Amino acid sequence: MPFYSIDQLKPGMVLATDVTDMSGRLLLSKGQAIDPKHLNIFKMWGVPEVQVQDDQENGPEDSPTVDPEVMRHTAESLKSVFSGNDLNHPAVAEIFRQAVFHRSRSGVSPTVERSTVAASESTPSSNSLEMRQKIRNRDIKLPEVPTIIFKLNDTIADPFSSSDDIAQVISKSPGLAAQLLRIVNSAFYGFPSRIDSISRAVTVIGSKEISALAAGIATMEIFKDIPKNVFDTQAFTHHSLTCGVLARILAAGGNIRNTEQLFVSGLLHDIGRMVMFRYFPRQVGTMLAAATDGETCLYDVEKRVMGFRHTDIAADLFEKWKFPVALSQNVVFHHRPTSAQDPARAAVIHLADIIAHALGEGKSGEWCIPTLDTAAWDKLRISPQTLATIIPQAIHHLNFLTSIFTGES
Repeated sequence: MPFYSIDQLKPGMVLATDVTDMSGRLLLSKGQAIDPKHLNIFKMWGVPEVQVQDDQENGPEDSPTVDPEVMRHTAESLKSVFSGNDLNHPAVAEIFRQAVFHRSRSGVSPTVERSTVAASESTPSSNSLEMRQKIRNRDIKLPEVPTIIFKLNDTIADPFSSSDDIAQVISKSPGLAAQLLRIVNSAFYGFPSRIDSISRAVTVIGSKEISALAAGIATMEIFKDIPKNVFDTQAFTHHSLTCGVLARILAAGGNIRNTEQLFVSGLLHDIGRMVMFRYFPRQVGTMLAAATDGETCLYDVEKRVMGFRHTDIAADLFEKWKFPVALSQNVVFHHRPTSAQDPARAAVIHLADIIAHALGEGKSGEWCIPTLDTAAWDKLRISPQTLATIIPQAIHHLNFLTSIFTGES
């Protein structure tokens, strides 16, 4: 019986074997016909392929064709931004192949836009310790975020609290509650029946998972007012969301649990850079100009200009806001995952960030593709071939989720 990737399946195909999730839970039994609802469930739980009964009429769809000349031009243009990576490494080679195909088909430019932000005329006068202390001491206005996050943490820590108690905390912010319900009812989760209350969402998905989602959504709201002349916030949100979606699907594909925390870790992986954009726009101009004009990645330019990197700011911020240590570790060490307490989870964010940059979905200010940590890759139980399924799955979910986070209809 033939195996088909999830993107090749069509409604009406009949399963030749049972389909289970990463924990062995039965998703659909042998002999049942596949319908669109099942396709969403397979994608949600990271099922890369299934075996179906042989049926020539219901064979897989042919992949859309792309002009070979366009692909050749895209591949040549992308090589420069992949310069820090070994294209002979199986994972890098597959990411590069997927990036070329995606950019060629979607029209995403393979070139990097030059920075238009006004740069500082001179090196910042404050030394790095003073600047970082400024960030630590600054009274960052968090309209409703601290109360919600702190109350959620207290409620979850209480062994006598119920799903209704957690739901009541979240429901005090109607906008946050509405966003959460839109997300959990999307194809990204693929639940067979509609979840119509936060209490039900907590019961179905889990208290820690829903709390992590609430914290991630609320945190992204804080930085929506970054001036457009400093950076395109919607493009940044799109990049962050791409990383989050990829992280969740990669985690499912690698049998790593608590995928919601990894989704939020991906969503917030560059939160320190957003602090830079908001409070240090002149230094940001210097950094972006240096990163796009030279051959040094923005991650390293940050150290030269600011004296520290965006991951250092994230560490300070998460400590101040009392975020879970596990989530903080995923974010703080996403550029050097083997140094994290749990290298495999940090490696998921590391890989998701690389893929998001490669696909060109959104912008973070970084012009080059971060270098793959091969030791971190080896800790993930993901094959290069699986990336060919995971990446299209992530792209499939992006448009709808982006509309939620950017406030579009």
